[in-house]
Amino acid sequence: MESVTALVACGAAFALSYYIGHSMASTAMVAAMMGAVCGLAFVILFFISTVTLGALVPDMFDGWTLGVHFIVLLAIVPLGGAGIAVLEHRHLRKIEARRLPF
Repeated sequence: MESVTALVACGAAFALSYYIGHSMASTAMVAAMMGAVCGLAFVILFFISTVTLGALVPDMFDGWTLGVHFIVLLAIVPLGGAGIAVLEHRHLRKIEARRLPF
């Protein structure tokens, strides 16, 4: 159960980072910062929601596995979100540059 919730949080963070890099960021640096913040926010949301659900429904989550997933997500998701946002921003700029008439 912990792995499923961690994958959902990771996928949601990467999807939002892609959207930020595609439509909201003005520069690559802004895209990287916004993607990292987005990834960190989803990691914190993952931790808060699983701990709250674990408190409301006893024996739903294993505390040790939840902690391991939290630490792994804390290390990977902000970096991945920043990378995805920057890559999408650069890709979008290349496409826009091809459309220029000169």
